[in-house]
Amino acid sequence: MAFCHSNNLLLYMAQPSFVSQPVAQVIHTDIYQLGDRLVLEDVNFSIQKGEFVYLIGRTGSGKSSLLKTLYADLSLKKGSVQVAGYELNSIRRSDVPYLRRKLGIVFQDFQLFMDRNITQNLEFVLRATGWTDPMKMKTRIAEVLIRVGLSGSLQKMPHQLSGGEQQRVVIARALLNEPEILLADEPTGNLDPEVSEEIMRLFLQINKSGMAVLMATHDFDLIRKFPQRVLRCENSKVVEVTTPV
Repeated sequence: MAFCHSNNLLLYMAQPSFVSQPVAQVIHTDIYQLGDRLVLEDVNFSIQKGEFVYLIGRTGSGKSSLLKTLYADLSLKKGSVQVAGYELNSIRRSDVPYLRRKLGIVFQDFQLFMDRNITQNLEFVLRATGWTDPMKMKTRIAEVLIRVGLSGSLQKMPHQLSGGEQQRVVIARALLNEPEILLADEPTGNLDPEVSEEIMRLFLQINKSGMAVLMATHDFDLIRKFPQRVLRCENSKVVEVTTPV
């Protein structure tokens, strides 16, 4: 707190409170699909550290393209996007791998190497992101598998796991580099309702640790059961809604 005198009056002046930088901020941004087709225009939103946000909308409404833009898989043509401290309209291609180390990306279709066991799948990501110490890698893999409830699956092959277990491996993979935000594209889309709820509870548990989550989903049952902030892609816009279903 600070005080000053002006015109013989004692004025109380509070120091401005610290406001953390959003982990993701999108300002006046157009989103394109591959092939340069505009799908979303003048997109504006931000996500703070520790927030959980659903991204909803019909198939083809731009959800996946928006996520791909956030992790620099699609080029940014107009607007300003900042993610995990990187400004995407000026990011160099050589810096994209460093951006992605600060992101966790969870896909609907798992994208695991089917000819490698779970440990080898996770080792591949660690090596690709600069890890070299075998003991540190072994320890980190054990940590993330414990976190997702798969501590006994290190030597199993993906085909030996259920769909829900494979998605837990994908989430573990996304957590390896302690990202600032998880970007999840329909992570329960291939799972039955009971398993979907288990995966959703895992995401919420991760979110409670302070990690932001942006989850694209069609699963309105999950949204009703686990209400969070909702962004909807519709009519080429992204709007915040309070009653999505």
